Amino acid sequence: MKLDGQQLTAFAAVIELGSFDAAAERLHVTPSAISQRIKGLEQRVGQVLVVREKPCRATAAGIPLLRLAAQTAMLESEALAETAGGSTERTRIAIAVNADSMATWFNAVFDRLPGVLFDIRIEDQDHSAQLLREGAVMGAVTTERAPVPGCRVQSLGVMRYVPVAAAEYVREHLPDGFTAAAAAAAPSLAWNRDDALQDNLIRRAFRRPIGRPVHYVPTAEGFGAAVRAGLGWGMYPEQLVNADFVQITDVHLDVPLYWQSWKMDSVLVGTVGDAVLDAAAALR
Repeated sequence: MKLDGQQLTAFAAVIELGSFDAAAERLHVTPSAISQRIKGLEQRVGQVLVVREKPCRATAAGIPLLRLAAQTAMLESEALAETAGGSTERTRIAIAVNADSMATWFNAVFDRLPGVLFDIRIEDQDHSAQLLREGAVMGAVTTERAPVPGCRVQSLGVMRYVPVAAAEYVREHLPDGFTAAAAAAAPSLAWNRDDALQDNLIRRAFRRPIGRPVHYVPTAEGFGAAVRAGLGWGMYPEQLVNADFVQITDVHLDVPLYWQSWKMDSVLVGTVGDAVLDAAAALR
């Protein structure tokens, strides 16, 4: 079975942009033409590929084709760039990175890749590999050691997190130190309900889970500002700790990070991987 390139391109555009109309505008065709291409692709593979909601999303059967479309587009761009008098357009690369990596070491990648257009997706390191599975990105900084199907894994190092708070917060809420009773009563912080760092620290410190009051602050800047304002204690990258913070216990967490990327014969994929590995030398 041979797949049609225009159909794959239309499918990828619909999923990326979320609608048939937006895909039609990008590809300079009518929404009807996009609909026909999607229907043709679905008939060819014998599966429904698009959940026609707002926004449109890929079905489980569509995810492998979404990844194929992205990989094909990248290889085509590379081939044109290598051809004499070929395309001068920069290749766009989509990468999933956790916010703490972006705030500490990952920005060094940008200096090493001046010739590309970045599409950075900020995602928790425990969940970023899901974007690889969905075909939304070509590489991800993740805590997952097992390779996503169709991907290769490279170790980046360890990011150390330490529990910190403001000095005034420590005087008010932790006068006797970071005890189990204090952990249960003192306000704490988390990025969102998927952020397990604080819970993991408590389990490591006290050998059991402890319920606690939690503020949710889902940005790197906001999280740091909340700690400085005395809103609660939270886990913070060691590289970002300064005189504004007090470490509330000697217990810390070391989080191994990995680079997962498409396993394909692509110069650009290899170059991106090399740049990420070089930048990750700042990790432990």
